[in-house]
Formats: sequence, C-alpha cells, structure tokens
Amino acid sequence: MSLPTVDPTTTKAWKELQTHYEDIKNIHLKDLFKEQPDRATAFSIHWKDFYVDYSKNRINTTTRTLLLALAKEVKLDTAIEAYFSGNKIKKTEQSAVLHTA
Repeated sequence: MSLPTVDPTTTKAWKELQTHYEDIKNIHLKDLFKEQPDRATAFSIHWKDFYVDYSKNRINTTTRTLLLALAKEVKLDTAIEAYFSGNKIKKTEQSAVLHTA
C-alpha cells in the first residue's frame, strides 16, 4: 500500500485556509486572549506526560476546523495508519519505514 499523494495546495480546505488567513492575519494575540480567557485550555493538548500549548499562535476555532478539514482531504489518517501498521510505504525500496519499531 502506498501513501496517499494529495497535493494539499489543490484542496478546498487549503483555499479556505488562505482566505481565513487574510481575515485573521492582523489580529493580535492579546486580543485573542481577551476574547477567550480560557484560550490556553481550549488550545492545548494533554496526553500522558505530554502537554502541548498552541494557544500562543494566531489561530482560532475556525483555523483548527480548517486544518482538520485539510488533514481529512489529504487523507492524513490513512497515511498514519499505513505508517504505524508497517505497510510498505517507502516507494524507492518497497519496504516499511519502521521508524516506530
């Protein structure tokens, strides 16, 4: 099984992200935190011993929704599954990547 090869720049989500960027490019982080005091909680991930805080980026819930749509359009879930399942995804060598081994 080879990996999906979708050029992200040709997707609907990419075009919507470009438009969205124009809408939010001049918004300041202080304003985003003022509008959403729980922003650090809303834009962070807790998993086991890991904590990733991405609240200090110029994004909002629309940005996140569009990024998830992009991931879906380029079939990122299929690529991740192939990677972790040991499928032969190395095109040049017709072998598994095995970085996770």
